[in-house]
Amino acid sequence: MAALPDFTAEERSYIFAVGAHDNQDSGLYRTLSGAAYFLPSIAIGCYGLWDGSFKMLGIGFLTLNVSLIWGFYTEWRSAHVEQTGRAIFAKLRQAMENRSTAD
Repeated sequence: MAALPDFTAEERSYIFAVGAHDNQDSGLYRTLSGAAYFLPSIAIGCYGLWDGSFKMLGIGFLTLNVSLIWGFYTEWRSAHVEQTGRAIFAKLRQAMENRSTAD
């Protein structure tokens, strides 16, 4: 029986975090949660246009920028998590290839 690859602490925590959840977020859930970031900004901006208030329009623009910055941050964080997952699968593939050549 082949030994398991030597995973780092970060990789082990990733395995436990992903392995603990057997459900996947649906596309509708991701769409609605994404809309929750942008709808308030759009509503505030539309109110500012309707009321003719540059102050409200500015607040809407500011909240939209904050939402975009948060979106970029979460994408950057997701990319780091994806790199960890790729490292895990590369080690598993290597272990499987070594096991198949040993058989």
